[in-house]
Amino acid sequence: MIKFFRKIRQNLLIENKTGKYLKYAIGEIVLVVIGFLIALSINNWNEEKKEKKELNQYLSSLKENIKEDIQVLDSLIKRRELIINRSKKEQLNFLNKTFNFDDTRWALSSYVDFYLQPNTSAYDALKNSPYLGKLNGTDLNNLIIDYYAKTYQIKEAEKSYNEFLENLEAKQAYDIDRTLVMAYIWMDTEQLKSTKTTQEEIENVFKKMHHSVAFRNIVSQAVNQEKGILVPYKEAKLIGLNIISEIDKIVEAK
Repeated sequence: MIKFFRKIRQNLLIENKTGKYLKYAIGEIVLVVIGFLIALSINNWNEEKKEKKELNQYLSSLKENIKEDIQVLDSLIKRRELIINRSKKEQLNFLNKTFNFDDTRWALSSYVDFYLQPNTSAYDALKNSPYLGKLNGTDLNNLIIDYYAKTYQIKEAEKSYNEFLENLEAKQAYDIDRTLVMAYIWMDTEQLKSTKTTQEEIENVFKKMHHSVAFRNIVSQAVNQEKGILVPYKEAKLIGLNIISEIDKIVEAK
């Protein structure tokens, strides 16, 4: 092709058609420039396609991490709600100055501590990649920031609450012999009945626990977790679902 154009130029010069030669030369330059721009455009398109594919891979991994987090949050929400409802019943007994063995027994679940450990592997990888900046100013970027800020808030609230539980539980360990309490919770029913310990003795220990300051504070604080931790759990779940929706829009876009 180059030889073909060169031959045309030579013929024009030989025939002394300088004007036509200049026009032809300019046309040839224009064609070369157009060809270069087309090649550059194709290269840019290929690069953008490659970057989009890699970004989508990061986002797909992030989506999977958040789906795992939501499963954990669902479990935590159910367990917290159960504990809160049990604690509310026992709290009413405190206020009504009554004792109910079953309510006190179930309220022991307020001693259970939980920890949310969100999977941040995909988010960390995205932060260390050159692609996070491409999300700046997007709804997805704002949601991601909100999500990990919320999970951090939850972790701090859980840490504070669990330390509170540990301190009061340690104090109660010196005030009440919990041998019968633990035996009732963990020992096989028939095995417990075969011992010399009576049901009345067991209930008396639970009654003593019911009246202890440490137990009452733990149960009352468990009720407060409805707003302190349970609401943030639900907020984090909602943000996570919105992130998944936004990622689907980006990944599925042509």
